[in-house]
Amino acid sequence: MMQRAAFRVGKNAAALLASRVGMLLLGLWLNGQLTRAVGVAGLGRYLLALTVEGIALAVANAGLNLYATREFSRSDARGTAMLLGLVLSLKTLIALVATLLLAGVVAPLFFPGQRRLPITLASLALLPQALNGGMEALLKGRQRMELSSMIEVTGRLAAVAGGLVWLSHGGDERHVLICYVAGHMLATAAYGGVLASWHIRPHWGGWRARAGAALRQALPFAGADVVATLYRRVDLLLLSSWYGDVAVGIYGAAYRLWETLGVLPASLLDALFPELARQPATPAGYARLRHIYRRAALALLVLVVVVGGLVFWLAPHGMRLVYGEVAGVEQATHVFRVLTLALPLTYLYLLNGHVLYAVGEQRRVLVAMALVTVGNALLNAVLIPRWSYWGAVTVALLAEGALLLLLGAAAWQLVLKRPLISGRAG
Repeated sequence: MMQRAAFRVGKNAAALLASRVGMLLLGLWLNGQLTRAVGVAGLGRYLLALTVEGIALAVANAGLNLYATREFSRSDARGTAMLLGLVLSLKTLIALVATLLLAGVVAPLFFPGQRRLPITLASLALLPQALNGGMEALLKGRQRMELSSMIEVTGRLAAVAGGLVWLSHGGDERHVLICYVAGHMLATAAYGGVLASWHIRPHWGGWRARAGAALRQALPFAGADVVATLYRRVDLLLLSSWYGDVAVGIYGAAYRLWETLGVLPASLLDALFPELARQPATPAGYARLRHIYRRAALALLVLVVVVGGLVFWLAPHGMRLVYGEVAGVEQATHVFRVLTLALPLTYLYLLNGHVLYAVGEQRRVLVAMALVTVGNALLNAVLIPRWSYWGAVTVALLAEGALLLLLGAAAWQLVLKRPLISGRAG
């Protein structure tokens, strides 16, 4: 039993890691070529569009991705069809509303001029991304992450290839965003093909009657997802307001490269999550969770030492390799090196958050994320006007540390210190 579980986790972690590394490398390659074609300001407009669309997507997902992954890992064939119909119906409806609001209200009112069209184009990706998230949850719940990984990286490869071809023929960030939307649509078709080959058809009947209960359970996940997205993106929005596209480009180039280092813990923890969620709320289940936690924490600390040391040393070469010898790359290198100091904080708070999700304590994660995000926004509002992107870097380090303290304390109290003696929260 233990060996089979370890094999499943290892297989899925490897698949997720390979796909995420591939997608992030493709993204960095595209960002570098875009910077060379349209400069740091063009990169800033592109990253701003993805930032705004990412926040809208977090709202449109409504917490249903993680909720569905947990429920699919526990459901039988009939329950799977009913849950899939419910999740896809809700996500489609919410995504359509979000697209109309982003393209018709947010973009023209808050991002006029050259920023409006890129944000409008990015909003068109909301619907295919929402559908993909629901179908990906099914594959993850069944621990077939090699399939979901292959679909995601194939869609990303198609989008990047199209963007690079368009850039080579005089295109700019707007054309790259059109390819971004097309890549997600291609992934939607691929997910549909997998479900058809498995003879899984969503059961659409009666989804309205079940929608309220599902949304109530998904709400804490939704809150945490939205808050986490704001946590990661509010600095770019504030930089854009006070310092414009060039500052966004410098900070965004470093921040996006730093975010790529999160694929290692994210892949391991996403592969672990179905195993964690299956553990019963008993002393034996508690012991198993504690064992998994300790092994995962050790693995993550080893990754911090190896990966953190290498990227800090190779940062100047890596930044120039990705973005070329353009104005601002030296400043971005310094920003990136400082951000790498937060790696141990990031890796360990992600572990604590996944453990809390697995035992039904998503509300604890939501509260911690909300508190830190509010503090993050307030500090950024004070420091960015004075120190530009260096203010954002300072706040990022403080926020990562605060999340580790809050989530680590909750995990210790609820999971690691004493056995679970009550049922898990929904």
